[in-house]
Amino acid sequence: MLIKRIKKAYAFRATLLSLAAGDLKLQYSGSRLNIWWAVITPLLLAASINLIFTKAYKIDTPNYTFFVLSGIIPWMFFSNSVLTSVNSFGSHASIMRQGVLLPEFIPLSAVLSAFCTFLIGLVSLLPLFVVLKIKVLTVIPFLVFPVFLQLIFTAGLGMIFASWNAFSKDANHFFFITLTIWFWVTPVFYALDMLPYPYRWIGLFNPMTYFVALYNQILFEARPPSLNCLGVVFIAALSCFFSGYLFFLRKEKEILKRV
Repeated sequence: MLIKRIKKAYAFRATLLSLAAGDLKLQYSGSRLNIWWAVITPLLLAASINLIFTKAYKIDTPNYTFFVLSGIIPWMFFSNSVLTSVNSFGSHASIMRQGVLLPEFIPLSAVLSAFCTFLIGLVSLLPLFVVLKIKVLTVIPFLVFPVFLQLIFTAGLGMIFASWNAFSKDANHFFFITLTIWFWVTPVFYALDMLPYPYRWIGLFNPMTYFVALYNQILFEARPPSLNCLGVVFIAALSCFFSGYLFFLRKEKEILKRV
């Protein structure tokens, strides 16, 4: 059933892409800066974190702003995807009632829309990392792996959260709190080895730790990604995507009754 549904979704991929383009256009309609927010937001966040942690907490990591920026970029894609997909069924209820597209396209289009914003921001900020370390040019092709696998991982999580939110109005608040906590336990602005071992297990069992580590290795350290991290994110991405799709398919009929 799952494989058959994935094949059907792939056959109608043009509809999914069109829906994602509509979501992206709606997101920035009326904004003067438009897609430039994809560049401005991570820069402002990285600069703010740099100011707080270098001045208040005396962190002396060389080029700390770039270290934070390399982690903020994938984190923002992840958080924006989850937050938009959570409410996607409710915001597209009228389209779903028409029955003209596959219901899973709703949360998936939200993720793809955030993914387009992420790609624009990533490409625009790459020159900064090249200026920092010219060697980054030699490892940029490796970005294909974390970028693609994070898309798969986030798509699966988006389907889970969107399906769950359709059954509980309290879920939206839970997701917001969860993302806030998730951010603090993900080594975006600190290195994992800074945590003592009684607490480090939280980071080790956090899949976003390994995604952020891959971006750090490629963009900040200018070296190929480690096979260990790639193996973890590969397993996490496929597991999350297929389990998320299965969860959605089991709840599909009930979701359609509730929208």
